[in-house]
Amino acid sequence: MAASNKGTDPDALQGLPAAQVEFLQALWHGAVGRAVRCVPGRYTVMAVDPAGRVVFAKLRRGRAGDAAAEWRWLHVLPMLGFSVATPLAFLQRGRRTMVVTEAVAAQAADTLAHAALANGTGGSPAEFLLHAVAPTVARLHAQGIVFRDLYWNHLFAPALTAAEPTFLDVERTFQPRWRRSRWIVKDLAGLLASAPVVLPCRVWLRALHVYQGGRPEGWKALAKAVRRKADRILAHQPRYG
Repeated sequence: MAASNKGTDPDALQGLPAAQVEFLQALWHGAVGRAVRCVPGRYTVMAVDPAGRVVFAKLRRGRAGDAAAEWRWLHVLPMLGFSVATPLAFLQRGRRTMVVTEAVAAQAADTLAHAALANGTGGSPAEFLLHAVAPTVARLHAQGIVFRDLYWNHLFAPALTAAEPTFLDVERTFQPRWRRSRWIVKDLAGLLASAPVVLPCRVWLRALHVYQGGRPEGWKALAKAVRRKADRILAHQPRYG
């Protein structure tokens, strides 16, 4: 489907094979797939489409702007060289929306990190942070973009190697016009606070130096700000499990 910020009405799908239209309409009406996540106002369904692809459909009631933002960033980020889930469809009727993406052939970084800790397979969390995550986040921030949900469970990879991760759940991504440093600190603190395994302080400092391309003036102040924000994130009671 075209990359428009306005979703297509589910009863007005055009230009798609009949089987795909029927499938999307069934997704919209809850007739196929199984729910894999549900929070107030939003739930996610996993299904297999007529082409044999595993897909995820994120359905919302209200906050249609979030769906439009997600659809937009699913197209913008790849144009800037970042990996995201392949966007397939954006449907909207009133304040109800559905964004459909193809499943990523990878696993969440936190899952991989737990496996690495348990049985030594899948790579090293420290090497992944240093050689994959830190450079990717540096590139993202260098283009004036922040993620705002930069947690290990939103970074997908086949293994914890130097290959750049795939970003999942991109609807909160934006380009701040003011107080950009605040959002940079939040992104970096999200990584620190959501670490699924304990990493030595020296690893985090090395990751910060990789992110900054060395040790520029003010790096200690940034490190302290990130640590303080991470502590606040850890102290915050999440709304949903």
